[in-house]
Amino acid sequence: NFVHKARVQRIVGPPFRMAVPRASALMLVLLWASGTDCAAVAAKAPVGGALGKLDSPYLRGGLWQATALLATYPIDTLKTRLQIPFGAPGEYQRSAGAFAVRRVNALQAPFWSGVGASLLSQVPSMAIMATTFGACRSMLEEKAPKMDALQVDILSIMAGTGVASLWSAPCEAVKCTFQSGMYTSSLKSAVRAIHKERGNYGFLQGYTAQVARDLPFFSIMFASYELMRGEGPSGSSPDHWKQDAALGGAAGAVAALVTTPFDVARTQATMRTWGGKAVWREANSLTLLPHILKEQGVRGVMAGAVPRVGHAAIGAAFFFMAFERYFDKPAPPTKGKKGGK
Repeated sequence: NFVHKARVQRIVGPPFRMAVPRASALMLVLLWASGTDCAAVAAKAPVGGALGKLDSPYLRGGLWQATALLATYPIDTLKTRLQIPFGAPGEYQRSAGAFAVRRVNALQAPFWSGVGASLLSQVPSMAIMATTFGACRSMLEEKAPKMDALQVDILSIMAGTGVASLWSAPCEAVKCTFQSGMYTSSLKSAVRAIHKERGNYGFLQGYTAQVARDLPFFSIMFASYELMRGEGPSGSSPDHWKQDAALGGAAGAVAALVTTPFDVARTQATMRTWGGKAVWREANSLTLLPHILKEQGVRGVMAGAVPRVGHAAIGAAFFFMAFERYFDKPAPPTKGKKGGK
């Protein structure tokens, strides 16, 4: 159990605590500013030639998402640590003292531990999800032309998320163990330790909870975004990137708040034990959720909601900026097919 393995660390001083958010904010500002320039270039520059492959919407979207992740990674670390219980199981886990211990641990360095595993997940996962999304969307538009555009988007993104989760689940398991402090050495040693302890299954711990989290997350995010945007102009013009970012961030925040209990189950399932022993069936990590509710109460199943909402809002803002600008370009008109949204 991480609770028994974690070593007590000194609380970092104010100067270092301020350096991480300042660096993250600077990276976000630079990426945000470059987004407007990229929009103008994308609106004018032709696709093809030597830079044709670099102009791939999937690669661009993955790079946008990965950069936003890197800039906000300490927020995700904070969220993960707030979801991990300390101390003996029982009534204590409902107490204010138990959650105070989580907050103290969350503010301890390092904040960037496991970022390599996360980046290894993000770009390929984004590419897999976007590729599957595009294929499913085209198929549904051709096979079911009368289907509502929102339904097409939701079904397509759910298919893309399901396929991408097969790649992202092992990376997320490694990332979570780094963030918790269970492993503090190299990525290679963490992979070996997980395999030695649990075999191949160790990399899929919490997979059911992850799928139960991600499928509704993207469905709610897309539905919320489309409802808020309505029939208004999209980011195909550089003038509307702020609207895409604002609406996307709001949609991501709503989706993150609703799916937080599944994220808590995913995090604690990755820790593998509850009070020193496993309490869920290996085939279904969702069976841990009732134990969390019983031991920690509503506050436990919603642990880390604030940083999760903030992290998801930033990621969703960049996702929809890329989605509207690159993934959603109208296709050349073809008889019998729809182009764009």
